[in-house]
Amino acid sequence: MRALISVADRTGLVELVQELESLGVSIFATDNTCKALKAKGVTVSSASELLPPAMHLDERTIYPLLTACIARKQTTGRHPKQNGNWQSVEIVVANLAPYREKIARPELTLNEALEHIDLERAAFLRTAAKHFLQVLVLCRPRDYMEVVQEWKEQGEVSIETRKKLAAIAFQQSALYDTTVAEYLWTPGEGFPEELTLPFERVMNLRYGENPHQQAAFYRWAGVSCSRLKLPTLADAEQIQGPELSYNNLLDLDTALSIVQNFTAPTATIIKHTSPCGLACGDTLVDAYKKAHAGDPLSSTAGIIGCNRLVDEETAQEISQLFYEAIIAPGYSREALAILRQQKELRLLTTNTPIEPGNASTQWLHTGRPEIRSVNGGILIQTPDAVGDKETEYRVVTEREPNLDEVTDLMFAWKAVRFVKSNAIVLARKLAIIGVGGGQTNRAASVQLAIDRAGTRARGSVLASDAYFPYPDGVELAARAGITAIVQPGGSSRDEEAIRVANQYAIAMVFTGRRHFRH
Repeated sequence: MRALISVADRTGLVELVQELESLGVSIFATDNTCKALKAKGVTVSSASELLPPAMHLDERTIYPLLTACIARKQTTGRHPKQNGNWQSVEIVVANLAPYREKIARPELTLNEALEHIDLERAAFLRTAAKHFLQVLVLCRPRDYMEVVQEWKEQGEVSIETRKKLAAIAFQQSALYDTTVAEYLWTPGEGFPEELTLPFERVMNLRYGENPHQQAAFYRWAGVSCSRLKLPTLADAEQIQGPELSYNNLLDLDTALSIVQNFTAPTATIIKHTSPCGLACGDTLVDAYKKAHAGDPLSSTAGIIGCNRLVDEETAQEISQLFYEAIIAPGYSREALAILRQQKELRLLTTNTPIEPGNASTQWLHTGRPEIRSVNGGILIQTPDAVGDKETEYRVVTEREPNLDEVTDLMFAWKAVRFVKSNAIVLARKLAIIGVGGGQTNRAASVQLAIDRAGTRARGSVLASDAYFPYPDGVELAARAGITAIVQPGGSSRDEEAIRVANQYAIAMVFTGRRHFRH
């Protein structure tokens, strides 16, 4: 029995070869893999020895001939005659170098990128997978020892296992092809007519939104965003607490996305994917206190997001209440000692700074769209990543906002993006004091935000994710004592909204940008 080995990832390879040899398998490897194994003191033959001597060509030329060796055992199970000293192969160990890593260099030319495409080993995988009834294919190091153990215990590798390994090989090949296609596709050409997406599983989850639903967490395959200094949920490290749930992950994603938008120390508290608290402060503990004060009742059992290292003082404040999880760039030793007293509190660290530049440029660096499933298909879009420099702020009322109002309006405009539409946020002194969203009309959202704020609404500012279709929302804001409003504008009744604002001396700013979040 012969094994053909050609791998980019050599993890566990020496141990695998030793096990295969103990099972009576002869080992043949392509040039670089052969050299690597010999450097480890492993006895291995060159893959060229599988071919008749007259066919010993350079490495790239022999790949198609080696693929023919893999296919020589046909699906009928017959052993073909070894005409011309051709050798058949019964085991293939092959994997591909991550293409996204190969093309990560900004100065890479198109010709260089094309040169990195590994057609040869991809052909090994597909050919072996097609003939899995006779050819065992291994492409993931984590599968090596499990297969060897089954072989030793049962005297063979079962058809069920071979079939599973073939499916993995085809999936790995498809993943690779998808990454290449992504690179070659020009973003300006829009979305392709046929779409495959490269994902790899991070973990299985206990269940989905409800206990009767199955769920798993997948990440975009390719280069880790942590290498690009981009904080993501998929790259975050959980350092304490029970396993994450489906709902935890949704809330953590919102928490991280929000605090990525601010340069000052910022804390947010998320419930059901919407912020019930959000604030900036001179210090993180100041920001957390203001965020919690935004809606103390709703904050319990929420998810906290911070854009600074959690220090001892902040940890002391957080520990006074029950929360599900925290995500932050890191934690001081003193903070960890405090927070770890709550065994059920999940602690996640991004291990990389959480900064506005990272948030606004993530799409440019990763090229990853937002995806949502619907009955019978998916919806896909580029992220809502519009920065302040891309927004045209225009005062449309007789009174212009003063400096304090401008500061709060910019804060509220960033916050309202993360509230379910129709979204309304009331803010004062860089803190949310009232939130209304998910209502079927905008006036209801305004009233809900005002009710949440109570007497604090007087003197606050309001942000709306879309225009006011009627002036009733502005009227409600005026009666509550709100002094300034930021909204996209664009309604046929804009003039009516402006008239009401002028009537109550409210400053109103149009942005020309809508931020629906359904």
